Amino acid sequence: MYMNRVSQLVLFLTLAACGNSQKTLEAPKSYEEKTKLGFGSLAGPEGLTLSTATISGRTNDTGGNVINRYLWQASLDTLKFAPLMSSDGPGGILVTDWYQPANAKDRLKIQVRIKDRQLRADALEVTVYKQIKQNNGWIDSGIDLKASRDLENVILLKAREIRVSNAI
Repeated sequence: MYMNRVSQLVLFLTLAACGNSQKTLEAPKSYEEKTKLGFGSLAGPEGLTLSTATISGRTNDTGGNVINRYLWQASLDTLKFAPLMSSDGPGGILVTDWYQPANAKDRLKIQVRIKDRQLRADALEVTVYKQIKQNNGWIDSGIDLKASRDLENVILLKAREIRVSNAI
């Protein structure tokens, strides 16, 4: 008897859910209608990516992070002179170990951060840390803003050169 009542209740709820009390809407046909009503793509504006392929200057990793490959390559090429301590391709971060030019009384540590997938000046942030040798130890001298700016310009110029050479 109890099972009979439960099955009747389930049947009633199922039939009640099938009722059509809402008015039907047609799907938007034009792009303008879709954007106006908030329709979008489940895969995002750039489509679905199933591999780590590069598309028009962007490097995709499987985690979804995207950086500009020209800025990445130019940063690697530019920092060849210093020993690389850490590199995070998907995150767009390169950090060198301390580098001391020959016969210099100071040493440098460089951090490059690529913040965007576009090849533009504000997508790149370079920080040059400086230490000065005093007695038998190293004293922090802060961030060398001029060296940071100069290195940023060198990397940006190199990235543009790589992009132009790949376009041919």
